[in-house]
Amino acid sequence: MVQHIVEQGAAKLAVPLGSAGRSHALARMSGLRTSPGWHVSDEAVREWRFEGFAREADGACLFGPEVGGLTLADALDLPFEKAAPLLGRLADALGTLAERLVPFFPLQSDAVVLDDRGGVLFLPPEVMREVRGVRPFAENRDTFEVLNHPDLRGEALASFTLGVCFYRAAVGRFPFTGADAEEIHEQARKLAVQPPARLVPGLREDASALVMAALGRQRGRSAGLADWRTGFESWTRERILRPVDENERKRLVQEASARERDAAKRFKTRTFWEKNWKIIAIAAAGTAVAGAVLGSILSGVFAPRATRGYPPRKVVETFYTAINGMNHTLMEDCVVDQAGKGEINEAMNLYVMSRVQMGYEGKANTVAADQWDKAGRPQLPAGTAVYGITNLEITEQSGEPAPAYLVSYEKWSPDTGDGTDIGDTTISTLRRKLVDRVSLRRDKADWVIFRLDRLSEETLPTPETAAAEPVYPNAPPAP
Repeated sequence: MVQHIVEQGAAKLAVPLGSAGRSHALARMSGLRTSPGWHVSDEAVREWRFEGFAREADGACLFGPEVGGLTLADALDLPFEKAAPLLGRLADALGTLAERLVPFFPLQSDAVVLDDRGGVLFLPPEVMREVRGVRPFAENRDTFEVLNHPDLRGEALASFTLGVCFYRAAVGRFPFTGADAEEIHEQARKLAVQPPARLVPGLREDASALVMAALGRQRGRSAGLADWRTGFESWTRERILRPVDENERKRLVQEASARERDAAKRFKTRTFWEKNWKIIAIAAAGTAVAGAVLGSILSGVFAPRATRGYPPRKVVETFYTAINGMNHTLMEDCVVDQAGKGEINEAMNLYVMSRVQMGYEGKANTVAADQWDKAGRPQLPAGTAVYGITNLEITEQSGEPAPAYLVSYEKWSPDTGDGTDIGDTTISTLRRKLVDRVSLRRDKADWVIFRLDRLSEETLPTPETAAAEPVYPNAPPAP
């Protein structure tokens, strides 16, 4: 990322801004221009600041005092035995900053310069944060996102970054990758990482263990900057890699690669469930409900009718008296071939609306006609109607094997007049005198109504149904 330019005859270290130099981000960076970075050399710490903006052929750039060297991003591409000492220098520099009470900050590999004289330059973190904000994710992925754990701060984060850098230098790839920052962060939290010693046979076990501790993959062990400084000091005196038989090396690498593939599969499976468990749970619940509904339907289909064993007259009486309780399921057990379909649908609809009314207002808007009649037909509150039948009379016209009955009764039902909803406070009661002819036949072992003919219908006057308080607060019984 860094460049070397000449500004007013002097060599400068520059950070190109690209499209950021043509946006409002330039103003924000200008405001942070005096925010310091640090140049650590021979345990001395000097502040380093950007000095100004310059226009180059490829856009604007920020520049400051010249520091020649290699960025951390470039150092990670070196052969491991050359990269390791540079990482040791980085660990020392971070330790020195901590000793000078400089607050820890997330590292960006193309914003860290390992200079030619044995020092380390950390470009101003506040400014580099703004630069990251205007760069595409692809430019930040391998220089920032993979190096920083989303939940760690301070020394723990610095140690984590050193672990990632060591892993990258030794293995040749980062331990965490992903198509976006979220995936990388989830891997940093949860992916089962293989110890680098398995992937790089001959790597010292203590170095591999320190990496795993820094990455949070060793239960009960953490890694601090002091551990890294001690480790690199030891690995400088002794070889960090030992020779390994080629066959042994291939075997170890194959085993580790297989473990990596298994870990990747487990991570994808775990991530899938964590992201989609609600959807799956809802789908499973829906399936369970559908199964329960289907089971209920099937049980209803195959279960014996509630009228099993009833004689024909009892079936007819049951059908009409069930209207009072809006018990549409019992009514359905009395019929076949769509007989009485209108009466059944009316009872079902009124039952549902009554339940809704009860849920919202805590009271029903209909009163069962048989209960109201038995109570002496008292006055009802406004907005309450009578529903059901009274004065039921059943006269046999023919007996078995083809029974038929003449049924006369008074039918009470809500009358909204203009067709408004039943919940409207202006509803009243419609009273009619009805005469039906009902025919029955055997359906397997049961007598059922297969035909219901309306012979006559007459509208009758209704009593006054206005009163101050409800007389019947109860709802119709459930079917």
